[in-house]
Amino acid sequence: MKYLLPLMVILIVACRQTPPTYTRLEGKAQGTTFHITYYDSLSRDFSAPVDSLFRLIDRSMSLWDSSSVISRINRNEAGVQADEHFTAVFRRSQEVSEVTGGVFDITVGPLVKAWGFSIKKGLPPPDSAQVDSLRQLIGFQKVRLENGILIKADPRIEVDMNAIAQGYTVDVIAQFLEQKGIRNYMVEIGGEVRTAGRNDKDEAWQIGIDKPLETETAGRPLQTVISLSGKALATSGSYRKFVVRDGKKYSHAIDPETGYPITHTLLSVSVLAGDCATADAYATAFLVLGLDKALELAPKLGVEVYGIYADDQGNLQVRTNFSNF
Repeated sequence: MKYLLPLMVILIVACRQTPPTYTRLEGKAQGTTFHITYYDSLSRDFSAPVDSLFRLIDRSMSLWDSSSVISRINRNEAGVQADEHFTAVFRRSQEVSEVTGGVFDITVGPLVKAWGFSIKKGLPPPDSAQVDSLRQLIGFQKVRLENGILIKADPRIEVDMNAIAQGYTVDVIAQFLEQKGIRNYMVEIGGEVRTAGRNDKDEAWQIGIDKPLETETAGRPLQTVISLSGKALATSGSYRKFVVRDGKKYSHAIDPETGYPITHTLLSVSVLAGDCATADAYATAFLVLGLDKALELAPKLGVEVYGIYADDQGNLQVRTNFSNF
């Protein structure tokens, strides 16, 4: 019997499994940061193809690239053909615009620019006459795709896909990983996230929702953390994206109907959906709509909402229909 103990120890050690090693990619793209984590039994490095996907989507929808498809369309260059990415995002945008009554609208670009939330910053706020004039160029019904060509009701109309393109990029990278046989991953770009499977602790991915504070503080204080697997989460907030003109704060979220930034107390809205483009678009729409209407509309759209607002005393409050809360 004295010889059995060493053998048992050897067997126990041999049966222990080494935790799987997850690959992590991170960097800067699309004017923000990205973090991608995945498990691949083949230990493949997808950094090069991921970088190519970022570049491909930028060439399609980046307003900061003067040679992109969207920039050329906005300049009314003749015969510009929409590529597959522009086409997919345009069609999804029009669907979201339809069901939100035009609250989500990719033609809102001229107003976004006028209020100083585009490439040209520091502009004086538009007066009512300028707002009224620009509103004549706003309306998702005023643009359509015919045989790959964007048709505008007025050549001065411009399109801006920033409110959905980042979520769409998350989906494109997630789909790329799935095509490579990856079943456990987390893709995050600028706070927009899509996950599948489990993390390196064999748990659902733990995703934080930021506390809506105007100034950045060390450690990024979180309002809450949710478990996420097989779904996407996107957040839109007005607490840091604003400009101050003549002592008055203007939110980056523009109501296409009025032409003015929102004024309600909803600071942050997070949307849970099956894909990140959908979550991204509805997060933008719900920030404009306000929390009451968002919570009323969300179940009809098959999405979930987590809203953070300031009460009369300025304290942060939460209302949500997240099913895992």
